[in-house]
Amino acid sequence: MEVQKKAEPTQQKAPAAKANDKKVTASNEITVVDESRQPVSMVFIGHVDAGKSTICGQLMLQMGAVDERTIEAYKIDAKKQGRDSWWLAYCMDNSDEEKAKGKTVEMGRAYFDTPTKQFTIFDAPGHKNYVPNMIMGACLADYGGLVVSARKGEFEAGFESAGQTREHVQLAKSLGIQKLLIVVNKMDEPSVMWAESRFQEVKTNITPFLLATGFKEEDIMFVPISGMTGDGMKDKVEDSVCNWYKGPSLIEILESLPLPEGRDPTNPLRIPVLDNLQLENARTIYGKVESGTVKLGDKCFMMPNDHPC
Repeated sequence: MEVQKKAEPTQQKAPAAKANDKKVTASNEITVVDESRQPVSMVFIGHVDAGKSTICGQLMLQMGAVDERTIEAYKIDAKKQGRDSWWLAYCMDNSDEEKAKGKTVEMGRAYFDTPTKQFTIFDAPGHKNYVPNMIMGACLADYGGLVVSARKGEFEAGFESAGQTREHVQLAKSLGIQKLLIVVNKMDEPSVMWAESRFQEVKTNITPFLLATGFKEEDIMFVPISGMTGDGMKDKVEDSVCNWYKGPSLIEILESLPLPEGRDPTNPLRIPVLDNLQLENARTIYGKVESGTVKLGDKCFMMPNDHPC
């Protein structure tokens, strides 16, 4: 089942809206889409406890997508839960169940802007019991971010047959993810201390598997970071912390990623439906725009039943 848009008579294209322009309707106020940035999405996948939610929270913090008052509330909440260092993860894991378990259950989502892109990031659960929720995030995403822990023993645990690293990589590839960024997290751990040898060990061990799964060498990127401290995420790691890595930061890599191929706005609108949710008197559907464009006022229909939505 998918959403399609009925053909409309050709109309003169309106001038591009500025980022801060607003339209006011009789019923509510609507912010016009910022056309100066391209909308893209990324899903963070990987084994449980690799640090996916913390990385997402740190991205929101560093990119100004969450205010200080909210951060303080998360810190207080984390302390009450006896998880003082987990407050960054609460930016994504905000349900009572997730806070109590200390792990992601539902797929979290957040938004931030870079100079040329509008990012939607999905925080996929790493536990094997919640693989269907991980699949949802991978279906919606343009890019994948595989988070692996550099801590001694954790990378190995996730990469073994019982871990989720391999399964997540295979699922991401089969669901259409073409660009995969391997985020080597927890480089600040006492067992690692930003050692180049550990980074290269992870890279050497995982690369053959990624190639065997079907990813091309030019579509695989590696970046060392610390999700807890934020080193290597928005800005490059300082030489005093890590003097061997001369590559771009996590945000710089995301900013440089090419837009997905096949996104032609002149084609008919197609949004394969991935999920739906009943909210009060309306049903909300979730999907990924595979082609075409959709805007306020368009007449859309659920196909193949031709049901208006």
